Amino acid sequence: MSIFDTIPENFFSVLASGNKEIYVDALMLLHQMFKYELNIRVDDYISSLIAQIEDKSFMLEEDDEVTEVSLTPNVKARLILNRLVKTGWVDKEFLDGSFIEIITPRDYAIKVMKLLSELSDQTLHEYNSLVFATYSGLKQAKNEHQGQMYEAVLSAKTNTEQLTYELKRLYHGIRSYLRRIQEQSEVNVLLKNHFEEYKRMSDSIYHPIKTMDSIHRYMVPIQEILTDILADEELMDGMRSRAMTIRKYENDDEAGQEIISSIDYVLDVYQSIGGIVNEIDRKHSTYTKSSIEKIQYLMTADQSIKGKLVELLKAYSNSSDTKRSVIVEMLEQHIRVNRQEFIDGKSLYHKNVRSRRVYSEPLEITDDNTFSNAAMTGMLQQIKIGYPVARIRKYVNSLFKENESSISSETISINNDEDFILLILAMVRANERGMDYKVQINNGRLDRNGYIIPNMTISKREVRHYVE
Repeated sequence: MSIFDTIPENFFSVLASGNKEIYVDALMLLHQMFKYELNIRVDDYISSLIAQIEDKSFMLEEDDEVTEVSLTPNVKARLILNRLVKTGWVDKEFLDGSFIEIITPRDYAIKVMKLLSELSDQTLHEYNSLVFATYSGLKQAKNEHQGQMYEAVLSAKTNTEQLTYELKRLYHGIRSYLRRIQEQSEVNVLLKNHFEEYKRMSDSIYHPIKTMDSIHRYMVPIQEILTDILADEELMDGMRSRAMTIRKYENDDEAGQEIISSIDYVLDVYQSIGGIVNEIDRKHSTYTKSSIEKIQYLMTADQSIKGKLVELLKAYSNSSDTKRSVIVEMLEQHIRVNRQEFIDGKSLYHKNVRSRRVYSEPLEITDDNTFSNAAMTGMLQQIKIGYPVARIRKYVNSLFKENESSISSETISINNDEDFILLILAMVRANERGMDYKVQINNGRLDRNGYIIPNMTISKREVRHYVE
């Protein structure tokens, strides 16, 4: 579905108009009134808009049916409101049972106005304790309110999605500060960026993630609770029943699929989120080091001939072509630069140095598995990130045909290396809690499309439904 199937084609024309600043101010005023009033009266909006645009210049659009002579503040405000109506931002209608005219913002326009308001707001976004909220919600539902476990799982998924968004936003925010270091050459600006703006962002977002809402502190308990939920068939059955009463599903299987999908998503995110946090730590350290080094460099600039030459060359590189020619002429007139070379006894050849061969006992080779163990740990971590639980479960389910409860190695098709890896991981993780299948290894091996696999049987676990 195209975005322009929902919004009019000329919807964004107000943001590209010559009056775009006035239109944006009008939209911000409308958004402000929307937050505090249920029904926005046209007269109230026009009065507020007149006070806001009275001293601002306004250019008539091509389809405006007025002249410059009659362009009073009231007319300008009416033209702006009519432009918002024509471009699909708002509708004008009468309040029920009266002749009071009101403004009704369209649903998609409300979202865009909220985005524009957030972009113009310089207030630093506060971080909410998303990790702790996920942990406390799941734990409380499991220990005290198991009937509401379905809502707790959906809330955990929503919090996890928001957490991922916040971490990536923080990561790219640090990268933007790193770019500023390269662009700035004023000490005062760098000091302000480092000790005011960056410190405020660090205290509000980075510090809570590392302390009170520590991901590493709550990550394992969250994974354990979700794994226990998957393994508890009675609890899963209750969650499916709860889902059927809240949302409309065709059957229990469809409801159960959403529950499993939500749990798998949270498990997969918390399995790989440590890498994101480590990357943020690395960027934070890089920024701190680069900022301090740039400040120290600018505060202790070399005042010798070498330092002054560096400043001249920097000015040359940052200047336009006209100014560069002027700088070159000044250098030619006042500075003479020559290249000097000389020849000595070491310039023509390298003298051979004779040494006496010494025979000694060879060094003993000791087996050190430190590197191999570290490499194996790293490889397993990469496999977990690239092949999460949800992907493995989806692959195993795709092996079963409709109404089929078990399959053997003879019926498993392996088309590429990815299928082979997923099959291996399915065998390795079959006994983990929450897996809805089991693997029985038989004698012998089989060749499937060039891949050697064990002779085995994969069968679905029986799902027991409890009836009160």
